[in-house]
Amino acid sequence: MRKLSKQVRDVLKEGNDYHNNMSLYRDVISYIPYFKNIKEEDYIIYHGDNTFEYTPQFYSFIKSLFDAGLVESVGNMEDFLTSYNSKSAYKLWMRDLNIVLDDKNILADANISVLKKIIFSLLRLESVLQGSWGIDAESGNWLKILMQLCRILPADLNSEDEMLN
Repeated sequence: MRKLSKQVRDVLKEGNDYHNNMSLYRDVISYIPYFKNIKEEDYIIYHGDNTFEYTPQFYSFIKSLFDAGLVESVGNMEDFLTSYNSKSAYKLWMRDLNIVLDDKNILADANISVLKKIIFSLLRLESVLQGSWGIDAESGNWLKILMQLCRILPADLNSEDEMLN
């Protein structure tokens, strides 16, 4: 069994503080049905010159993450990576990110802080690995993140049955 770093274990101890507009948070998790049965044509448009772009609905999802404040700030992410105290901090973090997304028990404990860091990293990866957003769509990573955001939504604001259908 792979073990999480002390840095991520420490972040997992933080509370689920979300101080932005809750309707924007709900907008993000409203994408759960979109990702439940996503197919390539749902998120990508290919062009004849071997280029591609994401669909308007997929870009709308990405925008909703930013609008809701669910993308870690660059400064906070830099501080977090510095806490690894290693020249390989990014590689160590990506290892941790994959452990969180691959282990349903660890993912079930993921809080807003960890999810914001994961979202930041997945979004940034697209700039160096074009198509990675689509890989995360088909592998279920976006759905896993959304499902966990839905689970940690304050109970009085969450109608999980409504979001999951």
